[in-house]
Amino acid sequence: MLDDDLRHRARRLMAGDFRTGDLDRLFLGQRERAWGRATFREIGDFIAHRDTREKGLVTQVGKDVFTSVDVWSLKMRGREPSWADIARAAEANLRLASDEQIRSGCGCQRGAAKKRMQAALAKIERQERPTDLEIKALDYLGNRFIWKPAFTSDQLFSEFRDVLMLNQIVDKADAEALDGANAYIVLHALSVMHGSTIVLDGGEKARLFAGFANRDRRLEIKVEIVFSELSKPLMAPVCLFLTNFGPDEHCDPELNRSADPGLFNHWNFPIDVGADGRLSRIC
Repeated sequence: MLDDDLRHRARRLMAGDFRTGDLDRLFLGQRERAWGRATFREIGDFIAHRDTREKGLVTQVGKDVFTSVDVWSLKMRGREPSWADIARAAEANLRLASDEQIRSGCGCQRGAAKKRMQAALAKIERQERPTDLEIKALDYLGNRFIWKPAFTSDQLFSEFRDVLMLNQIVDKADAEALDGANAYIVLHALSVMHGSTIVLDGGEKARLFAGFANRDRRLEIKVEIVFSELSKPLMAPVCLFLTNFGPDEHCDPELNRSADPGLFNHWNFPIDVGADGRLSRIC
């Protein structure tokens, strides 16, 4: 019965009859059988628990990004990083860095970089001198800010289509008809994530907000990281969900006018996908 319900909703979606309630049901009805597609599960979990997220893909990447920028910015905030700080930054950056970044920065593959970094920290704790290669890996991973989005709009749509086919909600032969719903699915995800919070390792909460404050004006979700030790708070908004869509075509004109460059071109009011298929303010 449940899958019959989801098939009806999927058919409406493929026919261009876009309803947020249908998307909610499609995500919620399959988040426990997402076949390892982490971005699909993540949006389903956001729909189910929008207030505060304590686990999941976005939360983990958000924690790692916070650790990376926290340790990297310690000196400019008047503090000297300890070896414990460098160790936690290295662990976070190892997860955040791409294979190409690790090869370029550490001169080796990911597995070797991890072993060298861990060996360096163990030797430092024993008051021994690490090798030059171990120092290179630790210096690269422990002393810089590395960032990446948790996922992109291409990943989300690809995994959405995969899950519907794997659960036989949509036949493989009909899956191409989902392409017309790509933008709608992505905009819905933006509206669901906007205004939520994630819990960082220290228990602090960091807010998520939608906007387009980037060089290419692509719609995105950023996490608002704030450090308050200085007389003026240091803010580090970092993208966690990056899309291929821009505000001119996919947002109500009011959202373009309402974006405040001083606030990183984000919106401080609730948003939803309107009947015209654009992001708009909820009045």
